[in-house]
Amino acid sequence: MDGDFRAALPSFDAEITAGEGETPLVDLAVGQDDRRIGSNVTAKLESLNPTCSFKDRGSALAVSAIRSSETSFEAVVVASTGNTATSVAAYAARADIPCAILVPAGPSSAKLAQAAAHDPTIFTVDGTFSDCFDLSQRVADERVLNATAVYSANAFVASANRTVAFELVHRLGKTPDWVSVPVGAGPLLGGVYLGFRELRDAGITGSVPRMLCVQAMGCHPIVRAVEDETPVTSWDRPIRTNIGAIADPLRGYAEDGEHTRQAILASSGTAVALDDATIKSWQKTLASEGIYAESASAASVAAIAHCDAVAEDHSAVALVTGHGLKEPSSNEVPTKDIDTDIDTVRDALLN
Repeated sequence: MDGDFRAALPSFDAEITAGEGETPLVDLAVGQDDRRIGSNVTAKLESLNPTCSFKDRGSALAVSAIRSSETSFEAVVVASTGNTATSVAAYAARADIPCAILVPAGPSSAKLAQAAAHDPTIFTVDGTFSDCFDLSQRVADERVLNATAVYSANAFVASANRTVAFELVHRLGKTPDWVSVPVGAGPLLGGVYLGFRELRDAGITGSVPRMLCVQAMGCHPIVRAVEDETPVTSWDRPIRTNIGAIADPLRGYAEDGEHTRQAILASSGTAVALDDATIKSWQKTLASEGIYAESASAASVAAIAHCDAVAEDHSAVALVTGHGLKEPSSNEVPTKDIDTDIDTVRDALLN
């Protein structure tokens, strides 16, 4: 494997970084009921980026662009209720640039509380995420960069995600057969595919992996389009899932989902929709292996187990995109009350 394939990113005269990237790659050998993943499956823990999600790659590049003398940007706006808000707020604070976050009115989330710690200006919008995104597009101009994590608003997000492909080939020494990606709009999947394509076109690898898109059964516009062999359209049914990170209805920006569908097709990949119970059960299975992932992130592993196209002897990488601490637990933690009883503790450990 020859060539410096890790240098293929936009270069700015300012570099804002918090040590993102080069995330761990760990072997998986988990199974559940009658479904098992094969022995050639690994998880790339994007959940161990600085703000505990894969969004940090795009935020670092976008904020570097703002601080660069090569652009006219002075501030950043983002529409998000989740990991993007947290990540952009953190990198904006590190770069000392103004940051505005637009969120739909409603209950606060653990992710939004994490974002607030970095002291952005948070605006609640009377409407849906689509309304927030539309407002972010109208706020953005030559002075304000829209860092919302969709292709049509922010070209930096997919570009930065190419580095996932570069790191995988560097660590594995080859191209895996599959890369499984949890998808809302899909710039992570699209960016990773682009990175692998660049490696192939440069002669560094001989192929690209097949991309596996996973969405929630309760809202899966990209999966629907792949199955129906039609362009992606906005989800016009009720959203029936609690796993919102992979349940983007794409209202007002269905073309972003179409970019993702085209990457899936170009890689000879496929797409699957999973119900909440299946995804959450795999979240527990991963935790039993020492990996605490938020539910949407565990879907990448669940998809490998529940996709018939992934053979047991195929090599596959599941992108674990966010940490389990990102979402509050609704379960009561089981404990046992003791004073200083040594025997009780030893019995629990050894018997």
